[in-house]
Amino acid sequence: MYFDSENTLGSKTTSPLSLPLEQQAMRVTLWQPPCNMPALHWHGHIELNIPFDDDVEYVYNGMPITIKANHIAIFWASVPHSLTNRHQCNAMAVIDIPVHQFLSWQLPQNLVNHITHGIVIQSKSDNLASTFEIQRWQQELAKNDIHRNRLVYDEIHLLIKRIELDGWDLLLKYQHDKSNSLKSSRHTQHYVTLMLNYIAEHFNEAITVAQVAGAVGLNSNYAMGIFQSIMKLTIKQYITTMRINHAKALLSDTDKTMLDISLTAGFNSLSRFYDNFQKHTGLSPMSYRKQVRGYMATMKNI
Repeated sequence: MYFDSENTLGSKTTSPLSLPLEQQAMRVTLWQPPCNMPALHWHGHIELNIPFDDDVEYVYNGMPITIKANHIAIFWASVPHSLTNRHQCNAMAVIDIPVHQFLSWQLPQNLVNHITHGIVIQSKSDNLASTFEIQRWQQELAKNDIHRNRLVYDEIHLLIKRIELDGWDLLLKYQHDKSNSLKSSRHTQHYVTLMLNYIAEHFNEAITVAQVAGAVGLNSNYAMGIFQSIMKLTIKQYITTMRINHAKALLSDTDKTMLDISLTAGFNSLSRFYDNFQKHTGLSPMSYRKQVRGYMATMKNI
């Protein structure tokens, strides 16, 4: 599990997204074999999954998806997800990339948009990485050597650039935002990263756009503009998304009451929680809990 939760009303629940961005290091793991997960989890990274010898099945944002063997899936891990069926997969790589690192790589805006909107993408090409490379990256990161770390970061960046060149498929779809976007710069990325960090630490509090902007030393209008140019979401929409994601994890993995979840996730009233959850998911919180738990119970019996 990636968060702690107590079952008493008003208790503090620690979100994995409250980890400061600069402390979210790159992680590379080769699971031999991967294990089906008993519950959903979430954390503040961009995640790459590479099942090497069979397809695997996931639940992501309440929806079942299949990642093909030897293909690379990329998604935003702040959305609750779980490996539900590894089939005959005996080796799977999991690469966790800090969000600020991902945003700094100047990747195509449509690829970034897909990821930050909670879409799972999958490489069209297979065999872009091997277990040998994964093990090497894992070993080199463990050395805590700045030069080797940089090599690993660069090689993973190039891996994603290959996906950019070869193309990708959407495993989930959303309504594409056709609005024009500003070309991001290092200046923009720096301030968006600071805002993401502040929101990660405070999204379950009654924060405002002005507070987010003030925390990073920017005018509110300017902060809103650069945030939306990168994330394709307003600051308010992003805060609400974070709260909904937190609520989903609590609904799936705890027996907290609806009132407890609404307050823990940062909604200041039960009615606001219900309204926002229904708009984002098309389900009531209780219906979501029943649906996800029913699916997880079914997968355990397969």
